[in-house]
Amino acid sequence: MHRRRWQREDEAMLHRILEYLKTRDAACLSEIAAHLEADPDAVRPMLRLLEARGRIRRLSAARPEGCGGCTACLPESLSLWEAVREA
Repeated sequence: MHRRRWQREDEAMLHRILEYLKTRDAACLSEIAAHLEADPDAVRPMLRLLEARGRIRRLSAARPEGCGGCTACLPESLSLWEAVREA
């Protein structure tokens, strides 16, 4: 019973992520986490799950202006996510 409650909460979070991405062209992990008022470490596996389900996709990370390519930033902080548009 306890696990079922968490599954429903997880599905609700997945739905919130997907709905947020549908309202934007794309968003990075920190933007999604801030919108959900959630820790990025909690959002990251949910993004992976939505990607595995084919509901969202990761876009190529573009370097921000002024980036010297030092690789100090975490790759997922530079990645953008978008909702997959249904045909």
